[in-house]
Amino acid sequence: MSPKLFLILATLTFLVSAQQQPSLGHLNKALLKNYSFVERSLDPTGLKIEESRGEILFNAAGFTVNISTPFKERYEVTQERVTILDIDLNQSRIINLEDVDSIFIKALLNGIDDQSPNYEVSLTQPNILTLRPIDNSSNIDFIFNKEILGAIRYKDNLQIEHSIELTEL
Repeated sequence: MSPKLFLILATLTFLVSAQQQPSLGHLNKALLKNYSFVERSLDPTGLKIEESRGEILFNAAGFTVNISTPFKERYEVTQERVTILDIDLNQSRIINLEDVDSIFIKALLNGIDDQSPNYEVSLTQPNILTLRPIDNSSNIDFIFNKEILGAIRYKDNLQIEHSIELTEL
């Protein structure tokens, strides 16, 4: 094989590979779309897997999470507050966002910033962008299938592992 042909093939291979890897731009664009989801959580103490289903809908003010099973709940998140509505019990509660210490919620609200003082962002596998909080809380993995955000995985502050499978609406 001639050196010129080798260089062309190597360049094409690199370009195709680079185009298939998710970028911060892909992630921020994906975090503006609406999704249906299936969320599974594994409680390591009871070794129970729990499942919920619903939708996450983004808008100019923030986002809304509608949970349809196993209980009907709605979470309305803005820059100022989180409104929790338990539809089954007809109850609501409002929490100031400044009282919620969640990099995950703030990332969903504001997008991911590679210059954030609160976390680092890295490509940990060819299809996974990882947020590593500097406070040593658990990582948040954004898993892509090509340029499509397919899942989010993280552990909460109780060390319960969550996997959220996303389907674009």
